[in-house]
Amino acid sequence: MGITIHYRGTIDDLSQVETMEDRLLDLIFSLGGRATIWRSFAERDAMRVVRGLLVQLEPGQDSFSLMISPEGHLTPLFQIKEAEEAPFEEPPYCFVKTQFGSLQGHIAIIHVLDALRQRFFSNLEVSDEGGYYENRDVNHLAHQMQMLRKAIRSMAEELRQTGLSSEASEDPSILATRIERIATLVHQSIFVEKPRDSDLNEGDSDKDNQADLWGERSLEEEVEEMDRLRRRNDLRSERMNRRIAEACAAGMSIEEAFDLAMREEYRADSDPTEHFDEYEDSSIDCEVYSPWFGHPAVEQVKEFLDEILQFDEDDSGPSSFISVLIRGSTEMLGGLAQATCDKDEDQFGRALTISQLKRALSGHAYARGALFGLKSEEVIGEEQASELFEQLDRILTFIHELSEKAWGSEA
Repeated sequence: MGITIHYRGTIDDLSQVETMEDRLLDLIFSLGGRATIWRSFAERDAMRVVRGLLVQLEPGQDSFSLMISPEGHLTPLFQIKEAEEAPFEEPPYCFVKTQFGSLQGHIAIIHVLDALRQRFFSNLEVSDEGGYYENRDVNHLAHQMQMLRKAIRSMAEELRQTGLSSEASEDPSILATRIERIATLVHQSIFVEKPRDSDLNEGDSDKDNQADLWGERSLEEEVEEMDRLRRRNDLRSERMNRRIAEACAAGMSIEEAFDLAMREEYRADSDPTEHFDEYEDSSIDCEVYSPWFGHPAVEQVKEFLDEILQFDEDDSGPSSFISVLIRGSTEMLGGLAQATCDKDEDQFGRALTISQLKRALSGHAYARGALFGLKSEEVIGEEQASELFEQLDRILTFIHELSEKAWGSEA
């Protein structure tokens, strides 16, 4: 029981994979989602590379695989090893479950797939159990989702209480503006050429520097700027991880690969290690080993993460909710670690704290949505799910308390 989008296809030109990745990264982050650039190599033949994106578009949805086999076929998460070892006899079907997400989230995936069909996958096949891909009828999709929630009333009630899918209860006409925004973002990201950060006009940054110098920004504007910088660092981090993986597979040491990735990403005449701190701040691995641990909020997330890492993936089957849960949990950990470290209590420090708490809150929503999916698939039982939800409730209380303090503190 559920609403699932099935799709399969082969990219028209393998040389366009990185172009597809870069454009989709911009789009996914613009829509408020998460995306990871994927590179994995066959043990026997490093030339057989599975590459592309693993996307978590919104809380409540499972992972949206846009990974591509060495032959160019879209590849589901649970068939990566097969793709590394040998060609598929025919393009496999991928799927993404959307019933625990929002109406808007389902529609966003359809618009992304439609744009990919026009730009990169001319033979893409899509089957939408919600019917929106075929007829673009929002009312029909809303009816389908509402009927499903009635069939699993207790689950739907919990989702409504946590705010994961408020759009589903709205009149579809209210969504018109949101849907138009999604369509516009998809078009701009997939079809319109945009400069990278390093190509932007330096005059824009000069204006930003002037605003910083004269203290012209409000706290809200500082938070918005922090969010923008964090999204930019996320994009750079994913691009650099891609280049490092490829360089290491080609025989470079990790140090050489990192240096190459830094130089390519920043295109700087000066020493690219000047930007190291900026890159390091966006890396979860750096945060996991930071000395900031000790705050009860961080310790609570560590306890939660330790427990979910014990899940036996061999018993969990092909569920992609596992990866969503782990990614969301590490985002919580990274955000709370940054938010609770010692820093100045001026407006800049408060803005940094608030931005990182928003990151933690986003990770919390993804983790909670993934638990609903794992419970529905019976990967975890009722008792274990209840314990994990209780832990998330305690973490959410910490996030709210810290946010209230950060917004309410005197500069």
